[in-house]
Amino acid sequence: MKQVNAARARPQPSTGTPPWSEQHHESGSFRDLVTMRMIALFSLLRRGGTLAQKRQFGLSELEWRVMVNVAFSPQSLTGLADLLVLDRGQLSRTIKAMAQRGLVTRERKPGGPEIVIELTKQGEELHERMIEWAVERDTALTSGIPPEDIATLRRVLTHMIDKARVRLEEERNLEVEPRDADGA
Repeated sequence: MKQVNAARARPQPSTGTPPWSEQHHESGSFRDLVTMRMIALFSLLRRGGTLAQKRQFGLSELEWRVMVNVAFSPQSLTGLADLLVLDRGQLSRTIKAMAQRGLVTRERKPGGPEIVIELTKQGEELHERMIEWAVERDTALTSGIPPEDIATLRRVLTHMIDKARVRLEEERNLEVEPRDADGA
């Protein structure tokens, strides 16, 4: 198992450079862990993406996630809330606003209380533009990387995603142990 230098893993005073910059990248440090580097990349992608989504498409991050998840098949409100790990009330308000803007429909499922959400024609057209933007962004971020490295990255990411899913399921199946008054 790789050892991490605990002294270097402690937070350091800010130098004005972001923690994911090469200046902060030390061999053996907490920030050098593959997962920490991936989190740093995700954070940058998420922040830049959120700004672009708002500017180019008029969508919040949550609205973007709804669009992506209902684009290929209608989703129930409950199922979508579970998928997005959101409170039904928060999601319901977002869906209502998106319906008022003509991006989605929300209708009761015949024979039951469940609400089904799907994209409207306007929503489908916006989703097509979203896909074009996502492909352009991916191309810009991966340009200059040899195709064999991209293939390796995809294999490694698939492997890590599979392992992360297993770990998530294991965590879900573990019983939460109560803590005493001291938090131990």
